[in-house]
Amino acid sequence: MIADLQMQRVVLALVLREHPITLTLPALADRVLTNPRSLTGGIALARALRDLDNEGLVISDGFCVQPSRPALHVKRLLGRPGAGDGLLGGRSA
Repeated sequence: MIADLQMQRVVLALVLREHPITLTLPALADRVLTNPRSLTGGIALARALRDLDNEGLVISDGFCVQPSRPALHVKRLLGRPGAGDGLLGGRSA
């Protein structure tokens, strides 16, 4: 379970960082897997993409992957570390 969540984090971070470039599955595998041709790595990547797609965080047609609008919105909201300090007059803890 933890390995699945870690793979999802890695994939989502890469897809968001590369946006507006649409990544292909082979390009994604080359960047996130130690051995892009391994069966176990491919299964883990496919499972991560399936879960991210089910949660509405990425859009994939089976070959290309891009972030969803909600994922891009969250990226904009989070911005860089410390960007929300003092938001609405509040102070960060």
